Amino acid sequence: MPIQNPLRCILFWLILVVLMILHFNYHVSEIFYGIDVVQEDAAGKVPIGIHFIRNIFYHLPIVWIVVLMSTNKKVIRLGLFIISLIYTLSHAMHLVGELLRPDISQISLLSLMLFISVLLSISHFKYWKKELSPQQDSQLL
Repeated sequence: MPIQNPLRCILFWLILVVLMILHFNYHVSEIFYGIDVVQEDAAGKVPIGIHFIRNIFYHLPIVWIVVLMSTNKKVIRLGLFIISLIYTLSHAMHLVGELLRPDISQISLLSLMLFISVLLSISHFKYWKKELSPQQDSQLL
């Protein structure tokens, strides 16, 4: 039996979080090969933009998973579909940016992330379009 849409979406969100962790790990692992990974003009503080990126790509997907586990409302399903499209666009833009300064490991990882993100958007679309009975629509999963 194939995995149902809500569970499929949850798994894709989890896979994307793991891939984001790997993406960061690939950057940091360059230390082991003597590559300086310190940003130019680094002042010893984490820039505020990094906090936003961490919250958007690490923490919010966990919130989306909790939402998927908590409700079947059609408006929520539509909202998560739109959010998944935004994530797909951001993964595509990040891959294009990486192509400007090629790193074979990052390009293959970001290509995989984009592919999973597209699958996530397709799954969210199917889940949004799926007609549920009034009982299914109102109950928690």
